[in-house]
Amino acid sequence: MTDMPDPLARALADLRRDETAPSLAERRAHLKALEREIRARAEAIAAAIDADFGGRPRPETLLTEVAMVIGAARQARRSLRAWVRPARVVLPPHFWPSTARIERVPLGLVGIIGPWNYPLQLALVPLVAALAGGNRAIVHASEHTPRTAEEIARIIEAALPGRAVALPPSAETAAALAAAPLDGLFFTGSTATGRKVAQAAAENLVPTVLELGGKSPALLCADADLDDSARSIVAGKLLNAGQTCVAPDYALVPREMLQPFVAALKSASAALYPDPSGPDYAAIARPMDRDRLSGLLDGLDTVPLMTQPPAPPRMGAVAVIDPPRDHPLMREEIFGPILPLIPYDSPDEARDFINARPCPLALYVYGRDTGAARAEAQAIRSGGAMINEAVIHVGIHQLPFGGAGESGIGAYHGEEGFRAFTRPRSIMVSRPSLARLVRPPYGRNIERIVKSLIG
Repeated sequence: MTDMPDPLARALADLRRDETAPSLAERRAHLKALEREIRARAEAIAAAIDADFGGRPRPETLLTEVAMVIGAARQARRSLRAWVRPARVVLPPHFWPSTARIERVPLGLVGIIGPWNYPLQLALVPLVAALAGGNRAIVHASEHTPRTAEEIARIIEAALPGRAVALPPSAETAAALAAAPLDGLFFTGSTATGRKVAQAAAENLVPTVLELGGKSPALLCADADLDDSARSIVAGKLLNAGQTCVAPDYALVPREMLQPFVAALKSASAALYPDPSGPDYAAIARPMDRDRLSGLLDGLDTVPLMTQPPAPPRMGAVAVIDPPRDHPLMREEIFGPILPLIPYDSPDEARDFINARPCPLALYVYGRDTGAARAEAQAIRSGGAMINEAVIHVGIHQLPFGGAGESGIGAYHGEEGFRAFTRPRSIMVSRPSLARLVRPPYGRNIERIVKSLIG
């Protein structure tokens, strides 16, 4: 590859020097060291993210960033022995007494490209999975959160010398990492950028996991509890001011329930965010996104959901009732505190509305009859699904997380993350068996063997 940035070239050379797979004890030590450094720097991380965003609630950062990575590392350490245990394979009788097993082996040297919206979590939870799989890693944190990127570099340098390297972040370096001759690549970001990353990685046949976004819908059934549903949707939508890939992007509401639901959304917003300018509500991190979100509302009738507009760089939450289906608000991932409300007249209409669009990363179905709500979820394509709640499934490490189609390729978290950063390898110990009779020169015995195999 030409024009490779010097830091990336050095990282590739340094981490290729020793490709020996670490032992189980060594992997646990790597995870423990990462966990220890993050815990020690928790307050510095919260301050860095707050500064990068221009306002990010400290409890939100500690829960969704620091605790998420520590929890992932802890679960990996405790589960690693079971994850790495080889699986025995029962061979066909004509191979007996030979034996075989399948083991999971590291990919090797992997790249991780993280986004800006959860800059610590979405760079280091994949790193946890990579370390559990026995890999070495090159990490690129987002250039849009430079203070957090510096914290990530300090953590990796202190905890993982010789195992991982954090690159100085820039758009050019991220593009170069995507095109580098790696053994695996993990990317989190927009669908548009994900396409470019996949194309760049394909030049070197690098296996790629893409965690993208999409328009995750909330579907209210006719028997939904409006107050509980509204509180859940507002909490999920306004976490990080909507800058969350699994935030409810829009809500489908039975037509006769639309106005009562708007009232319930206002009450929920007032209860959860009584002071929108206060420390519990995040800012819109990037000026370009504030401009984009404001532009999405041009010419639309909006319903403010908060008691008062927050001070910039925060943005007030608004509902948009029944926007045109071809409006950018209904074609693009919103990634902000805007909630379109789509009225529907029948369950079939609601299901068809969602299934006619690209597969969402998450689906949220609300209804008192959980069996009926589960049936709705099973009839709709999505990466993941929840009944009567939003977003919190991401924090459960035992559940795989990932999309399909435009919302992603592959999955991670817990054992699924370990599997994303390893590959299956078969090992067979051959002993004298009937299978050796198929060696030439062929005679009449081979006819009987072939007949027994093909019937």
